[in-house]
Formats: sequence, C-alpha cells, structure tokens
Amino acid sequence: MSKGEMHLLEGTLLSDTNNFRRVLLSIADGVYMTDRNRKIIFWNRACEEITGFSAEHTLGHKCSNNILNHVDVNGNQLCESDLCPLHQCMVKGAPGDKPVLVRAKRRDGSRVIVEVSVAPIMGDNGEVIGGIEVFRDVTLLQELRETKASFLSAVTHDLKAPLTVIKGFLELVLAGDAGSLNETQKDFLGSALEECDRLNKLLGDLSELARFEATEFSFTPRPVDFVPLLQQAQRLFAFEAEQKGLELKTDLPQQLYVAGDRDRLYQVITNLVSNAIKYTEKGFVHLSAEASGDKAVITVRDSGIGMSREEHGKIFDQFYRVDNPATRKVSGTGIGLSIVKKIVDMHNGKITVQSEPGQGSTFQISLPLGESEIKESGESSW
Repeated sequence: MSKGEMHLLEGTLLSDTNNFRRVLLSIADGVYMTDRNRKIIFWNRACEEITGFSAEHTLGHKCSNNILNHVDVNGNQLCESDLCPLHQCMVKGAPGDKPVLVRAKRRDGSRVIVEVSVAPIMGDNGEVIGGIEVFRDVTLLQELRETKASFLSAVTHDLKAPLTVIKGFLELVLAGDAGSLNETQKDFLGSALEECDRLNKLLGDLSELARFEATEFSFTPRPVDFVPLLQQAQRLFAFEAEQKGLELKTDLPQQLYVAGDRDRLYQVITNLVSNAIKYTEKGFVHLSAEASGDKAVITVRDSGIGMSREEHGKIFDQFYRVDNPATRKVSGTGIGLSIVKKIVDMHNGKITVQSEPGQGSTFQISLPLGESEIKESGESSW
C-alpha cells in the first residue's frame, strides 16, 4: 500500500470514527461507555439530560454509587455488586439477555426509572476491554403502568366480593337449603354457578395481570426440578382429560433442573396443559422434557384445533384469542398466554409455538439449565 493510500485509509477511518461519535452524542437515548475497570470514557448529551450529570462530572469516574447509584425495582443496590447488569455482561463477555428496569440517581438527588441495555466492548483479540450501556427514561410510562395496574386491582377487588356472595347463595339454593328444586331449576342454577366460576377465573387473571403490570417481577433463583411439576400437572388434569376421552401422557427424564421460581414455573405448565385440553376434542395431550445443550426444553403437544401461522405471533398478546368457530365454543380471557410469556421471559427463557389449523399445536419452552446438586433447603417437594 502506497503512502497516499495509507493516508486516505487513515482519513476515512478517522472520519468514520468522528461520524459515529457524533451519532452517539446526538441520539435521544443515554449512551455511556466504560473501560474494563468501569471508569466512564464516553458520556453523551442524553445521559446529561436524563441524569443531570454532565460529561465533566462523569468522565474518568466509575459508574457507581457517586454517579448513577443504580438500584433495581425492589430497592436492591446494583452498583459495585455482582447484580450490576453492566458488570454481568462484561464478566460473561456477552450482551445482556434483555433490557432491565432500574432506578438511577439524578444529580438533584431524585430518582428516574430507566430501561437499561448493556453489552461488552471487545478488543481485537476477543478480550473484554470495556462496556457500553444504553438507557432511556421510562418514568412516565412506568407511572402509567402502575396507574393501570392500580385500576385493575381495584376493579377486581370490588367485583370479587359481591361475586363470592352470589356464588355462595347459588350453592346453598342448589343444595336444597331454600327448598326442593325441579331439574329445570337445577339446570338454570347450575349454569349460573358455572358463569360465576368463569367470571371468578377472569378476575383472577386480571389480578395477576395487574401485578405484572405494576412492576418488573424479580425473584431469587432456586434450583427447581421440572419433572415433578410436569407429573403434578398430569395428575391435576387427569380427570378432565379422561372426561373428554383424551390420552394425557408424559415422556420425562429422571430429573431436569432449572434455576427459577417453582410456583411461577408450575403456573406456566398448568396454563399450557389446561389450554391444550380445552382446545382438543379428541386424540392426545403429550408432555415431554429433555436437556438440550445448556437448555432445559419442555414441550406441550396436542392434537387439537390448531391455528394459522398468522396467529402465532399474536397469541401472546394481552386479550388476544384465536377467532374461529371452534374457539368461540370455549370460554377464555386471552390473558393466560401473555402471562405465560412474561414468566418465561423473566426466567431468561424462550417460548415458541408450531401449529396448523386442524393439526394440533406444539408449545415449546427453553430455559437455562440449573445445577441439580444444589440442595433445595427448606422447600417442600411435590
């Protein structure tokens, strides 16, 4: 390469670097970079607008307690701890799994809620030489979510009290406490009681949704063997499957550990199995689990009504229900699968669906494997 070509290449690289720097300085999201010791080496204008700290206050300082003082939504200190998202991604040498909500300190001492995405900066030899954090102010959005959640919570609470009374009186009348009933009266009251149960389920789903909307769920991961959860789900739905003439079968290993919240994971399984039975008129519902690489893979497959490919991406949206003559016969809220996805996401997992109309559906969950040798001290088993 001639000297002229070398100078041209250097000039091009310098121009590209300056252009990239100008872009980062001008975008609306806060962007800062650190070296491997987490000392700030770049701080854009949006960082200053969101936090009140200027570049001269931050450059050369650690992104720690004296500047951002990140805490999670439950008030746990993140800076200078292993819980820090930027620290975690630099240790792993990989971007964060998903954006996280944290509360950052402003220069005036107030707190701002920001959604944070992180990634390591890699050197030419593949080593981590720093980190980058991108964040945006979601304080107003979070306040709106909390207002919506408070409204949902208040509505469900106010409706549940009279519903409980109505259901109680219906049960008393059906039991004959108000006198004898003919078969027609029993049928009418039985239908009313079924609708009470359906409404109660709807209110329960709305209440659950409100809790998820209010804040980002966090939990202390514990070793959970998925096999007993699937076995318990099989026992729970055995009678319902038998009533419909369905074969409810399992194909399970001896154990399959993940790190997570046992109750939430069981909620995922029961929701998927319940849906599979609900939308399957004949044939089978099959539960299986296996380890695949560093993932635990759990599959719920059925021979039910299925759905079109266009609907695969919509079924995890809140209040969405597949619309066809078969589904209209089945009561539902369109909330359950959205909650399932939220729980899977909070476990850094993934849920997918494969389905064709009339060909059944296969829901598959993949979760990071846990350590089976960790003892579940103080926890009861199924």
